[in-house]
Amino acid sequence: MKFTKTAVAVAIAGIAAAPMIATADTTLSGDVQLQIKGSDADGDAGDAQIAAGDVLFGLVAEHELNSGLTGYGSLRFDYDALSNAGGSAVDAAGDAVKGGPSGDSVYVGVKGGFGDLRVGEIPLAVEYGQVANDIFDVGAEINGGISYTGSFGPVGLIANYSPAPNQDAMGVGVKFGMGGFNIGLGAEDRDELMNASAGVSFGYAGASIALHYWTMEAAAGADDLTSIAAKVGYDFGDVSAALTYATQTDDGAVDESAIRLDLGYGLGGGMEISTRITAGTDENDDNNDQTDWRIQLAKSF
Repeated sequence: MKFTKTAVAVAIAGIAAAPMIATADTTLSGDVQLQIKGSDADGDAGDAQIAAGDVLFGLVAEHELNSGLTGYGSLRFDYDALSNAGGSAVDAAGDAVKGGPSGDSVYVGVKGGFGDLRVGEIPLAVEYGQVANDIFDVGAEINGGISYTGSFGPVGLIANYSPAPNQDAMGVGVKFGMGGFNIGLGAEDRDELMNASAGVSFGYAGASIALHYWTMEAAAGADDLTSIAAKVGYDFGDVSAALTYATQTDDGAVDESAIRLDLGYGLGGGMEISTRITAGTDENDDNNDQTDWRIQLAKSF
C-alpha cells in the first residue's frame, strides 16, 4: 500500500511538472553503489555479503518564469527504499534498511533574490546544528511540507512547516559562516515534542573539525535523548578521510556510543571507491556491541 500511494504521488507530480520539464533545463542524475560488507553482531554469521547501497535516478528541471524568478521541480526514484514498516531505519554502518522501490525527493519550488520557497519534500531546520555526521540523527524527513531558505551575507536562514496529518512539524534554523568558521543552530516542534541542535565547524586547507550537540524530547513516560558528536576530516585531491565519534544517552535506558572511520578515493569519471568501519558500544547491554564494515564502489552520473 505504501508503494502504491507513493507511486501515485510521483505520477501526479510528474504530470503536473511535464510542461515545465518539456521546456526547461532538465538534468538527469543518478547513483549506483555496490558494497561488500559484514558484521560481527550477535546472530550474524559474519560472512561477507555483496549488496546494493544507494541505487537511484532522478530528474531536476529549472525554468525562468515571467517574473524573472526561477521555477524548479524534482522527481527521484529510489530502489533502496526503507522497509514497509516506515521510519528512517539504518543499520550500525549507517546504511538504510532495504525494502522496495519508491519515489523520493518529490518537490517543486520558486527561487530568486528573495531566497528559495519549496513545497513537497523539504530540508530540515533542526539539522542546521547537526554538523558532525549522522550516526545518531536528530531529524526525520518531511515529505509533505513547505520551507523557506535564504542567505543574507554570512547568515543563512531556514523555516519549515508540515501540517497534520503529515508530520505535524514546525522548525527554524540559522547558520553563520566567516573565515572558515561555521556555526549552526536548529530547532523543531514535531507532534508537540521539541528537538534542537547546535554545532560548530572549522575548515582550513582541506582539514576540518566539527562538534555538535542535540537533544530530542521524548513522549510522556520516557526520558529525553541527547547526543554529542565530534568529527575530524581531511580532503586532498581525490583522497578523503574522516573519523567520527558520537554518543546517544538518556537518564538510564539508553547509553550508546560509536566510532566510525571513512576513507574514500575518487577514480575519476564519477566513480569512487570507499571503505567504512563502524564500532558501536551499548553500555547497558554488551550483546548489542558490534562492528560493521563495508567496501563500496560507486558510480554517479
